[in-house]
Amino acid sequence: MVIVKAVSNEWAGEITVRLAKFMVSELSMPLHSFTSDLSHRVLGLYSEMDRQTAEFRTATGLHCPPGCGQCCESSTPEATAIEMLPAAEELFSRGEAQQWLKDIASVRETERCVFFQPDRLTPGNGHCQLYVFRPLVCCLFPLAGMRNKDGKPELLTCRRQKEQIPALVKGAQEAISRGMAVPSFDYFFLKMVAL
Repeated sequence: MVIVKAVSNEWAGEITVRLAKFMVSELSMPLHSFTSDLSHRVLGLYSEMDRQTAEFRTATGLHCPPGCGQCCESSTPEATAIEMLPAAEELFSRGEAQQWLKDIASVRETERCVFFQPDRLTPGNGHCQLYVFRPLVCCLFPLAGMRNKDGKPELLTCRRQKEQIPALVKGAQEAISRGMAVPSFDYFFLKMVAL
């Protein structure tokens, strides 16, 4: 039996949902299946990303504007097949895989992510229909960094953060330059490839 303590943090729900989904899928999928095993490892890595971004968010106060989906509307995200494996297994289990494949095939390269559901009332806002299974770039951006050409970590932030909460962005960048740990695209990409 797993007991999850409720935490007064707006992002705790996301982590709890992913953990619960991971535990449920672990019980319902055959453990001997290679794809299921790989899918479980990907979900475990996603949980690690959630933990690190939650810690970074708490330490810096940096966050996405409420309801924001601007990055999801900008272009189709790039993801490896391994990153999308948990989403694919979920869509197959729901019996929705064929319809999503048709939807994906009809998307042009310049269009928004096919899994993004825009908010009809507020342009630029919306939500991911497969949030728990979103790929690496969606898990980390805009609360992670990448090493620059000098090997030093730099925060990658979005335009809305820079416009709406510039003091928090500046504070986070300064904290990173002083040695604060930041979730790293480089690190997680290498961990994903190693799966």
